[in-house]
Amino acid sequence: MDNEKVIFCGNSERYLPKELTEKSNESNGGSAFRIPSLIKAGDTLIAVIDKQTSGADWGFIELAVRTSDDGGETWSDIQTIAAPPARETRITDECYASAFFIDSCMAIAPNGDVVMIVDFYPECKGLHKKSILDKKKTPYSMYKNKMYPVIYDRDGKFYLVVENGVVLDNRYNETEYRVADWKGSLYKGDEYVGNIYLNGKTGKNEADAVTTFGAPLKAPKRNYVFMFRSTDNGKTWSEPVDITGQFLTKTDGVFIGVAPGVGLTTQDGRIIMPLYVDRKENVSIYSVDNGETWHRMTQQPYACNVDEWQAVQAPDGTILGLGRQKRYGKTPMSISHDSGKHWFKSKPTGIYAPKCQKSVISIGDYVFCSHASEKKRANGVITIGKFKRVKGQTVGINWYSEVEINQGFFAYSCLTQIDDEYIGVLYEAQPSSYICFKKYKIADLIG
Repeated sequence: MDNEKVIFCGNSERYLPKELTEKSNESNGGSAFRIPSLIKAGDTLIAVIDKQTSGADWGFIELAVRTSDDGGETWSDIQTIAAPPARETRITDECYASAFFIDSCMAIAPNGDVVMIVDFYPECKGLHKKSILDKKKTPYSMYKNKMYPVIYDRDGKFYLVVENGVVLDNRYNETEYRVADWKGSLYKGDEYVGNIYLNGKTGKNEADAVTTFGAPLKAPKRNYVFMFRSTDNGKTWSEPVDITGQFLTKTDGVFIGVAPGVGLTTQDGRIIMPLYVDRKENVSIYSVDNGETWHRMTQQPYACNVDEWQAVQAPDGTILGLGRQKRYGKTPMSISHDSGKHWFKSKPTGIYAPKCQKSVISIGDYVFCSHASEKKRANGVITIGKFKRVKGQTVGINWYSEVEINQGFFAYSCLTQIDDEYIGVLYEAQPSSYICFKKYKIADLIG
């Protein structure tokens, strides 16, 4: 079905061939883009993307959105919804003097709100330079029966950031410091003294961003999970809230990251969001109050799968999680029969794909999975299947058909149901900066 639309397009020839940068404009453009998330809220399609300066998984990365109220035929102008603190921005992957967002995942809460979680890093290169991450610094501590962020001075002495940004010293006495906002702006009395997520002086600014400098007290360099909320179908968004301390355990290390794409809202009103730990084990967090608070099963903190994953729910309530294989081969799968509270490892399901994120959604008995189909990230397809049942219980998926999305490069993608007639897919059609959308008739896919 040849209805490809370019939704986000880079304007830098460093990251995209010149003939493709010519498709970049004020409505869809920026230096570079990666990692799509797509969901339907009310009558609106919402497409969220990592808006980058470097084309890499670090540097100055904002979150941007476009919406469509006509099933993906036309789209709103690109809107930046969150910019991280930065002391320097450059249109090159050699610079990482900035905090950054990466890997968004949306879900629709039972009350209709759009809930989005995303990784947030202080100034660093994330998992691409683990040596500078703070493996020995505790990021949260309990105080008066609640977890609070911990920040440190240059001597390693800790401080707590409690309600209203008030900073307590290591004896829990109130100090002159306060953290004024989610971006980590630190004040000493009325004097601004820098940003807790940055380290060093203000430098070059090629992205025309708001820049600043590092503070004397700093948050540990590690991954954090921030949550955004939209109450108007993606038109506007709340300021982010750090939810990491609600589910982090000591065994998670310095990375508990968001598996990008979409979460799952179950038949009983539970929002399940997919996370994973340093490319090893899956994590399932859930909310039963429209995303106000988040939980994790302490007796089974990991979800018996690996790496980035997505989940679907069968009509009988069974949840299947599809993971990311370590090399080309069958897709890992895990199963939950109690709304994601407990998981057990299943045999791999019969989708062959390379080491790459994939997207999966279900409509009734049918399951749709978008993924690269070659041994490398190339030739995108939607594979169609039906839930497999044994003695009345869902145990897997029988895959029976495949439809082409594109020829050539294909990496991260996200599926969503548009209406009773169509599904849509948002996908990376170049290694960076070229994010396309197609829609397909459900009847044509299922045969």
